[in-house]
Amino acid sequence: MRKSNQIAKTTIIDIAKASGVSVSTVSRILNDKPDVAEETRQRVLNVIKDYRFAPQAAWQQLKSGKSHFITLHYPQNPNRIHMINSFLIGAATACEQNNYSLNFVVSPLDETSLLTFYRSGQTDGMILMEIMMQDWRVELLRQNNYPFVMLGRCENNSGFSYIDLDVEAGVKIAMEHLIGLGHRQIGFITVEPYLFTGKKHVNGYGYTAWAVKGYKQSCEQYGLPVICEQVQISNESIENGVLRLLAESPRITAIVAVQESVVTGIIKAVQRMELVIPDEISIVGSADAGIAELTTPPLTTVSYHAETAGFQAAKLLIEQLEGHPDGEKQILVPFELIVRGSTSTAPRVKFDK
Repeated sequence: MRKSNQIAKTTIIDIAKASGVSVSTVSRILNDKPDVAEETRQRVLNVIKDYRFAPQAAWQQLKSGKSHFITLHYPQNPNRIHMINSFLIGAATACEQNNYSLNFVVSPLDETSLLTFYRSGQTDGMILMEIMMQDWRVELLRQNNYPFVMLGRCENNSGFSYIDLDVEAGVKIAMEHLIGLGHRQIGFITVEPYLFTGKKHVNGYGYTAWAVKGYKQSCEQYGLPVICEQVQISNESIENGVLRLLAESPRITAIVAVQESVVTGIIKAVQRMELVIPDEISIVGSADAGIAELTTPPLTTVSYHAETAGFQAAKLLIEQLEGHPDGEKQILVPFELIVRGSTSTAPRVKFDK
């Protein structure tokens, strides 16, 4: 890994940049053409040696006109980068199995820089993460007929291929579990992060929108009040949001949150209110098993297989690039309920007050 935000193999583009020459010059040297100055030839050959670059791979690049690079774009606050490790591992695994390399880009992109990835030969296709309900990246790549796959989905997905987490169904699973335990006042905490898109901070975050939809549909189905609080990605915002929720709706007996980043804030806020989990309030969150088992008591979760989602997204994009697409594919990765110690039957005392 040459850069902290990149998982990649050396390409002919890297050799050209490091040597200070054009890609075509590197190509002529690799093909042993005589029309290159000897000094330039030796400089490029030294760079090739330093990078341990395989000329055969470069020849295949030039012949096919492809870089065999896929770019995963995650336009989000770098402080949250640890949260996507499993997605990244899954995508990298699919790339390795199909002789592709994976670039991981977290920097903000504008329209010009996004298109430059394709036009300069830095990538053959992109996996777009952190999809907005109205996402300018999706429209731009569609208009320019560049291959891409969404790891997420927009409001209107007609004609697009995507892999997404079925968070709408995941929320409903959490609600059904709590309703089955007798809870009728269930609060919902959701994060609406600021996305760094290269244009401005925007909202309309797809994951949040689908999660809220699932919560409201469950409330409507079972005749429950909608008690929802939206927070930002910071411990202070999350904790204050939960405190506000509990203060405004004191009859709440359970809280649902399907974003891992809010779990700690919820637990801290509940502890500040001196509420006992799960005797006085139940909590269902989204976290991997390692984190869920470390909370006190262990957290009941609705979880998904992020590595599988990343793998499927990369595989779907590679099928497009290899000319084997089977029309648009829209795949939802299911959530799984794992019951632990943070949920129990609803306390009757709150309803008797």
